Amino acid sequence: MSSAKPSSFDINVLKAGPWFASLPAAVQQSLADAGALRTLAASQMLFVQGSDPSGLHAVITGELHVTGTSVNGNDVIMAIIRPGEWTGFLTCLDHGPHAYSAAAATEATIMSLRPAAVAAIFETDVATYRLLQSPELSAARKLAHFVIEDLGLPLAQRVAARLADLGRWAYGPASGPVAELDHVSQEELAMSVHASRQKVNMILRDLAERGLIEIGYGRIRVLDLGSLESFAHEV
Repeated sequence: MSSAKPSSFDINVLKAGPWFASLPAAVQQSLADAGALRTLAASQMLFVQGSDPSGLHAVITGELHVTGTSVNGNDVIMAIIRPGEWTGFLTCLDHGPHAYSAAAATEATIMSLRPAAVAAIFETDVATYRLLQSPELSAARKLAHFVIEDLGLPLAQRVAARLADLGRWAYGPASGPVAELDHVSQEELAMSVHASRQKVNMILRDLAERGLIEIGYGRIRVLDLGSLESFAHEV
């Protein structure tokens, strides 16, 4: 893994992400100035569940998969972090160990800020600190919705809802366009909805036959988001 100050870094990559774009210009510049670039090989870990806080991380190129590991050793894909998107908010707020792991799905360029740098930028006043809180609060709302609504859905609807969820930034609103799910196996998707790969495969084929998604090798593309989300929340 290599690391360097982002001297040739194009800040527009970050401005394409919803959180960074919403920040005041001075905070944006402080983040860019304090960050250091690193290159991760495919499958290389950025941080590991249970490890010490490592700060705030933005994807510049490539893709991160965020996974949680249960006590029985099952890995559940929780989120996909794409260029312009960030992760690491929780440990920056509570200074506790990482609650999940993040690894590069492909070779990836990551911009990272150490915890002390994050604190220096955001712990200056209440209003600025709230900027750091907002993504984690959004994630908490999405988790509450999952527990209250999605967890009780029939399996086919859970799969449809999960496809939309994984196609969006985990710390953003549960609305708007979704990205293709690249480098996500049917086994990983099955684990995320607590079902067998065979059952999830059947559901994916059915959704494809309905014209809602397109399935490729290690790739799922949503073709009709409105119909997919309507299907996911049918009662």
